[in-house]
Amino acid sequence: MPQRDLPIIDLRGSAADMGFAHGRALRDLLATTFREAYLDRLAGVTRTARPDLARQAEAWLGALPARFQEEIDGMATGAGVSVSAVAEFLYADIAGPTAAEVADPNAPAPLAGPLCSAVSVASGGATWIGRNCDWLFATLTRGVGAVIHRDPHRIPILAVGIRGDIDVDTGINAERLWLHLHTLPALDDPPRGRPRTSWLFWARDALETCATIDDLEEFIASTARDRGVIVIASDGKSGASAVFECTRGDYLRHDQDGPALFATNHPLAKQIDAEREAKSRPESTVSRYCALRRRLGERAPDRLPDDLIGLLGAPDVEMRSARHLRTIYSAVCRPDTGELWFAAGDANGRPAASGGAWSRLRWPF
Repeated sequence: MPQRDLPIIDLRGSAADMGFAHGRALRDLLATTFREAYLDRLAGVTRTARPDLARQAEAWLGALPARFQEEIDGMATGAGVSVSAVAEFLYADIAGPTAAEVADPNAPAPLAGPLCSAVSVASGGATWIGRNCDWLFATLTRGVGAVIHRDPHRIPILAVGIRGDIDVDTGINAERLWLHLHTLPALDDPPRGRPRTSWLFWARDALETCATIDDLEEFIASTARDRGVIVIASDGKSGASAVFECTRGDYLRHDQDGPALFATNHPLAKQIDAEREAKSRPESTVSRYCALRRRLGERAPDRLPDDLIGLLGAPDVEMRSARHLRTIYSAVCRPDTGELWFAAGDANGRPAASGGAWSRLRWPF
């Protein structure tokens, strides 16, 4: 497979110290004309007027836990820009449409969130995870990278994804607990009396405080989320994997019981019959789920990581043709050894798994 090095930023110390070091490393993104061009491009994709983006980002920042606000403050100082400039930059891809756009009956439907695919397989006495992140390929103008967070009072973590992010939607911690997120529609209200935060920072909190899947379940049960998520988790110490389907306040747990466990953005409790599969649109959450299940079948792959890389890049699994969406990055991991492979697409719409250069990351802990 083609290879390239993935940039890695190793951050340590207090939230402010980590933010400062990160901001210094991101000056080319945050303190140049690139930032305005990026925000303009994302505002066009999300149909968000720039004043609305600023207001939404300010409200989002104000609702984050204090330590993440301190980290963002540190990023601003390190990059030599305002805190609001950093907040807009981090928030731009999840901004909501401007009111006039929502009211326009001819406007396309707003983007609900990442549409992703995953598989956990047991092969040769080891568990492997494969993951496609399907999201706005415009975000790839920032590039991709890995960030190591070493808070002295928390479990160290390695996160992979879009360069500059300090939240986490794909990562593994020093306890060899793997976690990544897919979005899931949820209409319930978050329960009162539980800590609640933006969903990607919620995942970072989980990785920094949980050592096992049971720890993760306790974390899920004791917190609330600002949106529904599907959590795919694997513990390298035990070889166990599980999928948690989480609304804002409730959840269902599905443990791997067999050679494979699949996840897209589809609740596992909702069975897919032949008629529904036949009616599903290409690249929809249902069609991708069925493709994963059909392609892997009952046989565990034996050429790893190559078999999983091929599965993620299959034409009926990878996101290749939606207007703004692609498989922007893909990852394959063996949590017990910390082996991790990563590939990215590009800002012109090339998908990651089939068209990106794969790199292997060194285990940092």
